[in-house]
Amino acid sequence: MIRRKYVSDFRFLVLTGRDRITGMLPSVGSICFSKVSGVEIAMEQEEISEGGKNDGPHILCAPHKKHQPLILERGVLPADSWFRTLKPGMSLGTWLHIILLDENGRMTARQFGISDGIVTKWDISGLDAMNSSVLIERLEIVHDGIIYR
Repeated sequence: MIRRKYVSDFRFLVLTGRDRITGMLPSVGSICFSKVSGVEIAMEQEEISEGGKNDGPHILCAPHKKHQPLILERGVLPADSWFRTLKPGMSLGTWLHIILLDENGRMTARQFGISDGIVTKWDISGLDAMNSSVLIERLEIVHDGIIYR
């Protein structure tokens, strides 16, 4: 019997590196995130009803893909100012990569990157003096697609 090891969903690395197209190195450096969501690719569908076909419409794939925004979240650090560099409207190109890690912290073959990303939103969780939770920063990035390696 073959025993398979699955990759856990809580070990990952977010790398910012040299843009492969321009060769430029972003001034942000390494940024740690505690949560990444929006890593998905979906095709839009179109339904066409036809007379004489009574069991249901024809379902066709639209010629374009629909990309969810990539959302990166992390706790706020007092002396960290990376959000001043990653302002809404900033073009990221292709320099953001998400790498899944195994149980020993080694890189796996599962890697994701973005194509032509643009920062569209930065926000923090609500400020509440009656709550003792960690303040969370969210960065939203729209892109032309996820590059799966």
